[in-house]
Amino acid sequence: MPLFVFWPFGAFLLSLLNLKSNSSAFIYIAFAVFVGYSMSFENSSADSYRYALAFARLDNTLNYNAIIDLYINGELRDLYRLLLFYLTSIFSNNPKVLYGLAGFVFGTLNYLSIRILIKEYGKTWDRYVFFLTLVFFTCISLANINGFRFWTGALVLFYTMYNSIVLNNKKWILGVLITPLIHYGFILIMPIIVLYFFLGRMFYTKFKVAPLLYWIFIFTFFISWVLDSHIINLGFLREFGVLPDEVAYRLDYLTREDVTDMLEKRREGSLFLNVQTYFSYLIKIYVFIAVLFLNKLLKRMNGDKIEYTRLFAFILFFYIVSFGAATFPGGARFLVIAHLFLFVLLAKFYRIYRERNIKQIITWSLLGFSFNIAFVNFMLPILSISPTLWYGNLFWIIIEGWDFHI
Repeated sequence: MPLFVFWPFGAFLLSLLNLKSNSSAFIYIAFAVFVGYSMSFENSSADSYRYALAFARLDNTLNYNAIIDLYINGELRDLYRLLLFYLTSIFSNNPKVLYGLAGFVFGTLNYLSIRILIKEYGKTWDRYVFFLTLVFFTCISLANINGFRFWTGALVLFYTMYNSIVLNNKKWILGVLITPLIHYGFILIMPIIVLYFFLGRMFYTKFKVAPLLYWIFIFTFFISWVLDSHIINLGFLREFGVLPDEVAYRLDYLTREDVTDMLEKRREGSLFLNVQTYFSYLIKIYVFIAVLFLNKLLKRMNGDKIEYTRLFAFILFFYIVSFGAATFPGGARFLVIAHLFLFVLLAKFYRIYRERNIKQIITWSLLGFSFNIAFVNFMLPILSISPTLWYGNLFWIIIEGWDFHI
């Protein structure tokens, strides 16, 4: 903790050696605050740049009740972002302060999510544990504070689904219900998750997962390769008024054929997006192989294995939902949440099985997620975060952004 004053990044790296301790929790979350505070806002294509502009244009004469009324009347898409803007505007007009607050929320949820994985390892620590932790962290990296709306919602959804569905702690379903307030996109899958909460027991027993669910996963995996990105049109949601106007309009816009065609042309003209797309295919293939392997491993287990069948059934279900969500722009991001559950199950199995096959499956994750590891953990921070964060002391970082205005 003393090192945090002189070199926050170094203290953060040391905290990773023992994430179960209270001091590591403090350092981890505090560093997330400084990741947010250190956003550079220089890349005009980054979410952080657009959010900073929106914050600068905020009508701070609106009070808390007015913002709530706007959301209820369907004039706002995301309540969380506007409330964060409003709370920050009370004492600062600096977007770095806004992102510091967003980093605190994100970092807390990020830490709690990683603790789930760490607990599954028990006292085990070797290179395979490191590989799994690295890929897990990449999916919810602190660099994702850059686009805090969706990724904060993703962390809330992961953490609350794990507690409510996997650990069977029913009160956590309330967390699933609030995710659309954080990012409007979650309103599409939230009803399906709630339905699984009540009917999920049909898909597993103490000894096995329902074969039908497994084969539906196989079918949706293969069919996902041929589905068009605009096969689902959500215009009817706007017509029937089942969603707030602003949310329905946005979903309708994203699934319009001309918009998806425009996004497709943009991808074809970008080397980066093309490479990213091919690696996303590699990830899908890895997921398929890992699921086949885990299904065989689960059949080998003897006795009451409800802890494993419950989690595996939900993984299959959530991948099925995510493959469907990937048919509209931005929907592929839900696959990332499914990956988190997959890695938790791999960690649970690795604690009791140390065979060559499971070690190979874990190692192959590095290949599948190699592009994500490089981009999210290295390239994205370079593009969006001030370099002072990596070598500066606490006061240098604070003073550098103290009077920042966009």
